[in-house]
Amino acid sequence: MIGVIIVSSSWADDTRFELTLERNNVSVGNPLYLYLTFYGAQSVSRPDVPDIKGLQVQYVGPSTKVQVINGQVSQSITYTYLILPLKKGEYKLGPFTTQFGKMPYKTDEVTLVVNDVPGLGSSGGGVSSSPAPAPITRGAPDQDTVPYKDDRVFLTMDIEKTTVYVNEEIPVVIKLYVHNAGLREIEFPTFPHEGFSTGEYNEPVRRSEVRRGLSYEVLMFRMKLYAIKEGEYMLGPATLNCKMVTQKQVKRRSSFFGRSVFDDDFFTSRFGQNVYPITLESNEIPMKILPFPSVGRPAEFQGATGDFSMEMFADPREVKVGDPVVLKMIITGSGNLDTVTAPKISVGDAFKTYEPQVTKKDNRKIYEQILIPKSEDVKEIPKVSFSYFDTRTGKYRTITKGPLPIKVTERPESERAVKMVSMTGDEQILYPQEKIGRDIVHIKENMGVLYPEGKFLYNSWLFWLVQFVPLAAFVFFYAGYRKQERILTDRSYARSLKAPRRARSGLAKAKAYLDKGEALPFYDAIFKTLQEYLGNRFDLPKGSVSLQDIEKRLVPAGCDENILGMLREVFSECEMARYASSVTGGKEAEDILEKVRKIIDYMEKVKI
Repeated sequence: MIGVIIVSSSWADDTRFELTLERNNVSVGNPLYLYLTFYGAQSVSRPDVPDIKGLQVQYVGPSTKVQVINGQVSQSITYTYLILPLKKGEYKLGPFTTQFGKMPYKTDEVTLVVNDVPGLGSSGGGVSSSPAPAPITRGAPDQDTVPYKDDRVFLTMDIEKTTVYVNEEIPVVIKLYVHNAGLREIEFPTFPHEGFSTGEYNEPVRRSEVRRGLSYEVLMFRMKLYAIKEGEYMLGPATLNCKMVTQKQVKRRSSFFGRSVFDDDFFTSRFGQNVYPITLESNEIPMKILPFPSVGRPAEFQGATGDFSMEMFADPREVKVGDPVVLKMIITGSGNLDTVTAPKISVGDAFKTYEPQVTKKDNRKIYEQILIPKSEDVKEIPKVSFSYFDTRTGKYRTITKGPLPIKVTERPESERAVKMVSMTGDEQILYPQEKIGRDIVHIKENMGVLYPEGKFLYNSWLFWLVQFVPLAAFVFFYAGYRKQERILTDRSYARSLKAPRRARSGLAKAKAYLDKGEALPFYDAIFKTLQEYLGNRFDLPKGSVSLQDIEKRLVPAGCDENILGMLREVFSECEMARYASSVTGGKEAEDILEKVRKIIDYMEKVKI
């Protein structure tokens, strides 16, 4: 019988400690960030960055990152410091050191150049305990566009509160109001956000709203901001680009027979349109970012902000010496989860520990710590504490769980290991203790059945056929495994696979609306189906698929011009229908449905 063994192994050591500056050349009084990033682990103690003469250094907080690429998990932790230059000169920063396990790690050295600024000479007096606030600025307007001003169409930006703390999470809502107007090719809004980092937009929400006595159709954009640098800033204004659609005034023309056929409302609505680009601009919002208070700050505080709770479990609770205990710590709540680090636990010499594994899911962060008791004298797992800053009350909170009682018993003599010491005495290797006699092979007394020489099983074609079956099964299942692995790791490939199925479901929903005579839901379903299909097909962000983005991909690829024409017509008709006060179905709606089917069939047959 033939055996096939496939062995694959990979190993990569990417543990390193790096120092980076936000910029290397600044002026006096202009703050900047210093980042100390440890790659390969997250339970690394915070390095000490002392004040340097001429610079003021203030610790901001940590941020963690976990990535899973092709089954390989990588993690890192970044400690952020705010540096305020007080005097002109060149300053050497680093090298800084930290300890991970028994190995010290050291960063490189960087140079910071601080220039003098006229009117901001260094003072010989005392230095403020907090950095000078950054100037309130706003982004320069686009010279090619002028903000559109009209009560029928306008943009607003709202935020829950204007005074926040460093690392705090802030929801932002931007609303597009439309009253008796038609818009198409609506883009996502953008806005200056100095002092903040941004997340991604959620799916836009459409609803109706009454404002100043008028009924508006509202398109609402939501996202989250994260405060990163203390000071005073101006958030916004948000700008949004789109195209306005208006009706032309078509003169009635007489004919020999009286009224002209071109006076018909069909031709007026089709060919009597003005389409021109506009830029909408929202209000500005002044913001103030406060530093963490120094009063009452716990020693184990690492920069977590929000409102959290913690649970702790240990399994199993009864073990033998040398057996692992999994300590699971779950932190749940609202706030900036990226600033949450592993809770502090001090086990001393009673346990052997390993780097905790972290998992982030929804509003939870789960840490799993392996603890191995070294003797039967261990009676409990020590208490665990986690500190965070509650932005609602402006106070620090500390959650303490444990200690958890456990029962540790001595390992039986038969299960103990034999210790082998090398010649130098520096290394110790443990081997399982063996029972004497297990390695002895006795002489076989019975010879068994004998076969004539030359008649071997491998000479039979049936034998080789049987050997091929496991190999074929292995190839089949391995191909399926590779496909499933690619679906899990390659987001673009996974989205392209599900695109046709989602499109069929959306077309069926649109057909149902058409059969019921519900025109407006039909056009909305058609537009969302086509937008979702194209987004999945070309791996574009959800909700931000525009006609221009699709044309940029299809035209260079040599797409059929008839398909491009259908695509433009479907986008145009759907945009008009979605913002029109009333629409009708009938033959025109059936044509739109058929065109969308042809577009999707073409995309599936032609690899673009």
